[in-house]
Amino acid sequence: MNPLNKDSEKKKYIIAKYNSTSSFYDDRYKNIQNSKFQLLLRDSKFDNKILLDAGCGTGLLFEFFLRSNQQIYDEKLKYIGLDISWKMLKQFLHKITKVSSIKHPNLILGDIENLPFREEKIHQIFAVTSLQNLHDIKKGLRELFRVGRQGTSLNLSILKKNLNLDNIDSYLKSEIVDLNLIRLERVEDVIIQGTLLKKK
Repeated sequence: MNPLNKDSEKKKYIIAKYNSTSSFYDDRYKNIQNSKFQLLLRDSKFDNKILLDAGCGTGLLFEFFLRSNQQIYDEKLKYIGLDISWKMLKQFLHKITKVSSIKHPNLILGDIENLPFREEKIHQIFAVTSLQNLHDIKKGLRELFRVGRQGTSLNLSILKKNLNLDNIDSYLKSEIVDLNLIRLERVEDVIIQGTLLKKK
């Protein structure tokens, strides 16, 4: 058996970290994450969309949708939550099974750097405080851009800590139109929003 490469080692560490913190993740991070969701969702519309929440964790973004936009119930919106930690997804599933009035979202155990979707299928992409966990952020971005359609709304955030934004800035500018980078002292992430430009 071949030894794990650095990519695999980091993934193993991230999976173990989030599996071990899944039971108290919401208590620790819910308020912080909600402040980011408020910034990301100011102008969002959700009808007739396939929405990907990449790194969905325990479903905090989905809960925020439920509180702020009742149209999430509409069958025209298809929500897909993807996470690399099965225990985080288990927490998500446990929460939503308590609410009988909502249609269950589609939850997938998967890896942002190797998304299990065909090209150009997603209308709206969220990745909130998940991209910094990747071994290769650009590879994760390429995957998100691959599955997005022309005009896909991108709503991303990456922890400022240890982030070299200059390394990905030119790449973002080549793939996203109306690129908006928000850096606020009260938010620990860089907020990245824009519209996906698919090259012919």
